[in-house]
Amino acid sequence: MTEPTTRRNFLKTGCLTVAAVGVTLAGGGTLAATVHAPIDMPETTFGEKKMDDRILVAYATKAGATAEVAAHIGQALSAKNLPVDVMPIKKVTDLSAYSTVILGSAIRIGNVLPEVTKFVQANQAALQQKPFSVFITCMTLVPDTEENRKTVSAYLDPLRAVVKPAHEGLFAGVVDPKKLALLERWMMNAMKTPVGDFRDWDQINAFAESVAV
Repeated sequence: MTEPTTRRNFLKTGCLTVAAVGVTLAGGGTLAATVHAPIDMPETTFGEKKMDDRILVAYATKAGATAEVAAHIGQALSAKNLPVDVMPIKKVTDLSAYSTVILGSAIRIGNVLPEVTKFVQANQAALQQKPFSVFITCMTLVPDTEENRKTVSAYLDPLRAVVKPAHEGLFAGVVDPKKLALLERWMMNAMKTPVGDFRDWDQINAFAESVAV
């Protein structure tokens, strides 16, 4: 009997197809197929830099949606007079100045982005000594059902195995074809992924509130 096509199975086979397509494209064609539109990478400091007990909101993004969520969380925390730094995770070199760490990641093929996994592994000891929270943006949460939440929650298992987060935020994301590379657009179309902004800002604000408390 033929195995039914699931989202996970499609992602696996779809990636192999995309890889094959990339191989068949000639030189510049392959490059063009994988080029993304420019993405804003916000880096903001709220409060005086010398203040103690700073909160770090570090993120990894593919098309910018997760970066925007990180910036929003930083702003929400700063509204409570909390000192916050928001920056791309690749720019974080030292956690000693922070009392609380929040990491955000987009989800690709059922995984957090590799730079997030590497960061948690490299900073395991420091993260175990601080309040540590994580949030992800994932289109599997469209629609936001209990079953889809269980699926998306499992994407955090590799991070939980290293450091267990105190708070977890599972948020739907954004699909903007203009910000996707050609092969990514092909995959989104083949999967019939809905196009638009599906982030629930009330959920995101509630997550920020839980971290602040």
